[in-house]
Amino acid sequence: MEMLVFATKVQHAVREALGEEYHVELKEVRKNNGVILQGLVIRRGEDNIMPTIYLNSFLKAYEQGITFADIIRKIVSVYREDAVGKEIDISFFCDFEKVKDRICFRLINKEKNKELLEMAPFIPILDLAACFYYACEEGGVINGVIPVYHSHLEVWGVTDRELFECAVRNTPKLFPCEIMPMKSALREMLQELEEMGEDIAGKLDQIIPMMILTNSRKTYGACCIMYPKVLERLAGSVGGDYYLIPSSVHEFILLPLSQGRSAEELKEMIAEVNSSEIPPEDVLSDSLYLYSCKERCVKIL
Repeated sequence: MEMLVFATKVQHAVREALGEEYHVELKEVRKNNGVILQGLVIRRGEDNIMPTIYLNSFLKAYEQGITFADIIRKIVSVYREDAVGKEIDISFFCDFEKVKDRICFRLINKEKNKELLEMAPFIPILDLAACFYYACEEGGVINGVIPVYHSHLEVWGVTDRELFECAVRNTPKLFPCEIMPMKSALREMLQELEEMGEDIAGKLDQIIPMMILTNSRKTYGACCIMYPKVLERLAGSVGGDYYLIPSSVHEFILLPLSQGRSAEELKEMIAEVNSSEIPPEDVLSDSLYLYSCKERCVKIL
């Protein structure tokens, strides 16, 4: 079924399920890397929280056999759990003094987000861009994000550089970095590894000499490469230069250069994984990066 046909049916069914008090409309939303998702926006009366529920995954579930009635019940349930009864007074957003302590940055692909970056302040980092957002947790909202645009800077009377200074201070504090061996990440994802015993678990360190760099929430954690002194400390941990493999916007994979993997082999792997395994909106870059201890910097290979 085509997305627009499915979305229109969902819109009508959700409106009927919720009742006349609710306003339900469809909206195309531009996400990271220019990805367009079809969203369902629901508003009750004069509530100022209007959650957007993305329908792409629901269409996929429907095509895989989930009934339409179950889809509607799930959407209504998600809305009632996440939005009903919640309100946010957003007047504070006009005062920079009230927002400056929660201004953060995240890394996105510069080339794939040209249209967004025309409207938003950013700092170029190699082939990436550090753009800014307000980490919102008002009104019971968890992990809320309000993107920062040039129009906000005009109201606040601040520069890109001042914004960056706030983000450098806030982001590591609000979202501390986490570094874990790939073995540990695999154990979290595949609990059956724990049944293998210590001997096999120990061998995983030799088989998979990689580490994962992300943040405490594992969301937009790739920006941890910008945290002060993180890359230098990692060089000490791995014993020298290392590759930075952009797994997604949420994390980097670190591989010691001493492991002998060729740059060309890794670049091919990155491109293949990005094209087949990573959701398009989560792709960070097809580039391979190297941290040089001697130069104390990251460069594109």
